[in-house]
Amino acid sequence: MVDTDSRDIRENGFVRLPALATGDALARLRRAVGRLEELAHDRTVSTGDFVLEAPGIGGWAAWQQGAGALTGVLRSADRIHVHVPEFDAVQRSLGLADGPVARAAGGPGTLVNAFLWAKPPVVGSAKPWHQDMAFAPPGFGTQEHGVVTIWVALEPATPRNGCLEFLPGSHLLGLLPHTGHRERLPGEPPLEGAVEPHVADEHLPRAAEPVAVPLEPGSAVMFDGMVLHRSAPNATASEPRTAVSFVYKVPRPSWTRREPAAARL
Repeated sequence: MVDTDSRDIRENGFVRLPALATGDALARLRRAVGRLEELAHDRTVSTGDFVLEAPGIGGWAAWQQGAGALTGVLRSADRIHVHVPEFDAVQRSLGLADGPVARAAGGPGTLVNAFLWAKPPVVGSAKPWHQDMAFAPPGFGTQEHGVVTIWVALEPATPRNGCLEFLPGSHLLGLLPHTGHRERLPGEPPLEGAVEPHVADEHLPRAAEPVAVPLEPGSAVMFDGMVLHRSAPNATASEPRTAVSFVYKVPRPSWTRREPAAARL
């Protein structure tokens, strides 16, 4: 199983990790999400760490444009291990950095961030095609390091409610151009017509077909920071899609490249 997981992430850029967080670990993650929701309960305005969902234009665009959002309805949360330390405790108890991450990347990972990814029924907005390494912070050392993410479903993630989709092999193509606006800094004015950063259709691999990765609660998908991925809106009436992700800095994987390839898949 270990060899298969390592091979899959090297060849495809992602691999499923069935039943990664079950029993008490899954219950702890769900309770920690409940504490995040309590922190956001009375919020009416998105911030850098708590992005609220907004019907029609989506949480990210509403935040950047200074538009109205749904009070307390989270679309995402950043640095969740800082806001609720239980997230860090759970990922440590599961041995993710020294276990699946180390096997995939050839060396132990260091947790650098953790996120909540919520898609409420009806209003849960899409996430466009992107590569996580396009958003590496200044000083990250992208020539020396990469990232590996473990994305854990806390409720069923299905094609109906917006499970992740990947373009297999796209992590081998280098960093592709991303179109859109950067997130505005605190104190900067709203960005009229803000567009979430994404890889435009003309820069997507020509031959690769998207692969949806549905997950049962407690199962996960682990993926390289260079692989293209997205998620569709949640158009269901009563099927929330809630997940948390743990992002690890790793020695730069030998199979990745930073510069764009001349010919795409």
